[in-house]
Amino acid sequence: MWNGKMKALTFSYDDGVTQDVRFVDLLNRYGMKGTFNLNSKLLQDGFTWEHPCGKTIARLPKEEIVSLYDGHEISSHTATHPMMETISEEEIMEEMVSDKAKLEEIFGREVVGFALPFSYHDERVYRCSKAAGFAYARISEVNPDFSIPEDFHRWTGTLFHLDERMDETLDAFLATDKELALFQPIGHSYDLDVEEKWDWFENLLKKLQACDDIWPATHFEIVQYLQNMEKKLLEKY
Repeated sequence: MWNGKMKALTFSYDDGVTQDVRFVDLLNRYGMKGTFNLNSKLLQDGFTWEHPCGKTIARLPKEEIVSLYDGHEISSHTATHPMMETISEEEIMEEMVSDKAKLEEIFGREVVGFALPFSYHDERVYRCSKAAGFAYARISEVNPDFSIPEDFHRWTGTLFHLDERMDETLDAFLATDKELALFQPIGHSYDLDVEEKWDWFENLLKKLQACDDIWPATHFEIVQYLQNMEKKLLEKY
């Protein structure tokens, strides 16, 4: 059991965009926790890009983010959000190490997690995430069976939050009696603007809040819990 609960829940959201203000408010309102994956060199005034739908997406400036994520986890997402297959292993390491150090400076707390930008990952990424001192690395693949990660440095989410299977997957999670069931939506808060899905997302949170057998946690809280549980088992046997 997860801290006395049958199920655990964590949200993993990328990029540190202005929509996170509304997103975090919703998480707080419904007693949820998130892990926010940030690029330290892109936290600046005026950094925007055009979404294919035509909407402008803006990053949060540094002066607005420190208090916003109180109660939630900050994770590295590389310093500049590169396409990992186009850079060397040394550059991958620098992206991770420099981002970790800068985020720790900005937020005044340890950064122990990493989330891969885009979808490419390989053995170099796994090696670097461990060497950089991260306790886990979340990749972009998904696995909607509510399983706990076998390898913390190849951590898959459950589903991209706007996947067409999300509603049925949520219902299956709420109904499952699987031991240590883990539900991990991944995405970007700006997706909810682009697809006009804020009401849908709030209804999802309401359904989760109504279940009294869920532990809302950050990624690192889950890692710590599983490591402590493994340690106790080893000590017992």
